[in-house]
Amino acid sequence: MRLLPIAATALLAACSPASHNVPVDRAAPAIAMDCFRETGTSMLAAHRGGPAEGYPENALTSLRRLSTLGVLYAEIDVRRSADGVLYLLHDDSLDRTTSGTGPVDGLDWADLSGLRLADNDGLPTSSRIPTLIEAFDLAREANLVLNLDLKSVSPEQIVTFIHEQGARDLVAVIAYTVEDAAAVHALDPGLLLSVPNDRSALRRAGVNLEASYIWMGTGPLDPHADTALGDLGLETSAGLFRREDGSPGLYLEARDANIELIAVDDVDTAVRALGGGAVLRDQINACTP
Repeated sequence: MRLLPIAATALLAACSPASHNVPVDRAAPAIAMDCFRETGTSMLAAHRGGPAEGYPENALTSLRRLSTLGVLYAEIDVRRSADGVLYLLHDDSLDRTTSGTGPVDGLDWADLSGLRLADNDGLPTSSRIPTLIEAFDLAREANLVLNLDLKSVSPEQIVTFIHEQGARDLVAVIAYTVEDAAAVHALDPGLLLSVPNDRSALRRAGVNLEASYIWMGTGPLDPHADTALGDLGLETSAGLFRREDGSPGLYLEARDANIELIAVDDVDTAVRALGGGAVLRDQINACTP
C-alpha cells in the first residue's frame, strides 16, 4: 500500500472534521458495529470472499453465496491494473488462483479480464476475475459489507473510488498499521476501518476510533482484553482461519468472548456453530435497518 507522507497525513488529520469537534458522518457499517457490541452479537467475515468447493476466492459467485448463508462481511483483496482498473485478486501472481501464469504487476485489465478463476482445489470454474465495481453492485443487491484488503491500491485511490461509486455504506477498509489508518481517516473519518490494537498511537495520528474496530490477530483469544475494549465502547475482530479444524468450538469461544467480527475460512461450519443462517440474518436485520 502506498501511504501519504507522514507529515501530510498529520496535516490532513489535524484539518479533518473530527479534530474540530464537528460531528463526523459515520458510514452505516460503523454505526452497525455499535449495535453488534451493544447487543452482544458476533458477525462472520468470510476470509478472501468465502471460497468453498467449486467457489473460488474473490469471486462474485462466492460473494453471492455468502448472503444466502447469513454472512454479512466478506473480506476481499483489491488490486489496481496497470491501466487503473480496480479488481479482486489476492496473490501477486496469477498461477495459484487463475488460468493465467506469471506476475500481475504491469498487466492491463484486458490481460486479466479473460482469465478464469480456480477453486481451492485448483479446479477451473466459470468465474472470472471481478472488478471492484462489480463487487460493489453485488454487495448492494445482497446486503453485504466488503472488507477491503488493499494489495496495490493507495489510501487516496481507494477513498476516492469509494466516494465516486457511492459505496461508503458498503465497505470497511483494512488498515494494517497506524499510518495506514491515519491516511484513510484523514480523507474520510467516517469510513469504517479495521485497525491495529494501539489506541494511543491511533488517537495521536487522528484516527477516529468511533469508526474503527480493533484487530486482535489470529492467535488465541483473550476475552479479558475484549471486555476491556468493549467497556471503552470499542469493537473487536479476530481471525480464526489459521486454527479452524472443522469443529464448532472455536466459533463458540469467539462468540462467548464477545468478538464482534469473526474472520473465518470455513464459512459453512461457522454458520452452523452460530445457530444457522436464519439466526444470523435476524441478528443482521436487528442492527442494519
